[in-house]
Amino acid sequence: MKILGVSTTTHENNSTSRVVLGRALMICKQLGHEVKYIDANKLHIVKNLSCYGSGGKHCGDPKSGPYRCWAHENSVKDPDKFGGVDEMPEIYDGIQWADVVLWSTSARWLSHTALMQTIIERLNTLENRRTVYNEPNPIMDKKCGVIVTGQHYMTLQIAIRCMETFEFIGFSADPEAVFTWQKTMNADVEQIGNNNQDIKQFLDSTAGKMQLRNFLMSAGAIDGK
Repeated sequence: MKILGVSTTTHENNSTSRVVLGRALMICKQLGHEVKYIDANKLHIVKNLSCYGSGGKHCGDPKSGPYRCWAHENSVKDPDKFGGVDEMPEIYDGIQWADVVLWSTSARWLSHTALMQTIIERLNTLENRRTVYNEPNPIMDKKCGVIVTGQHYMTLQIAIRCMETFEFIGFSADPEAVFTWQKTMNADVEQIGNNNQDIKQFLDSTAGKMQLRNFLMSAGAIDGK
């Protein structure tokens, strides 16, 4: 099986969501699966151009290049205008390659990262091929799971909302395929240092190992044997 992990945290040095994703991919690799990892924060991803707002067929237009995305195609033709050539194709190609996609994000003010939102909006071109162009959705039936971690701010609610979105886009998304962790339920507790040691201790605990295993099983990345 081919497993793709995509990190969307913008924290370059200490990220609990990246720690969990790394542990999940390590387990998959140990079980003999092919594994790829993308750190989306290291990619230049052009913002969504809201093509759909000008009419359904503007999104996913066959004339908009090999990836059927004007944001990418326009950046290739005029990189100076878009801050360089868009690198979203690394994620498009990774999704096409994978059987299962494991997404990870930090919790940011009751939501996922702005980077994950940009990626979600750029996936519109895939979903739109089915709804507007009546073509097969390129990601239909591919499975996915979501990891959300942070100091606090309702990580479970964020994960559930992400899974609903990915299911709408076309992924086969089991509602149980979420891994969430937050250090405290008290939103008044400020961050002191980083939480990497705390998440590592949790992942090494019996409860943490069981939660991660259940997550990978629900995401279709491992079986129950």
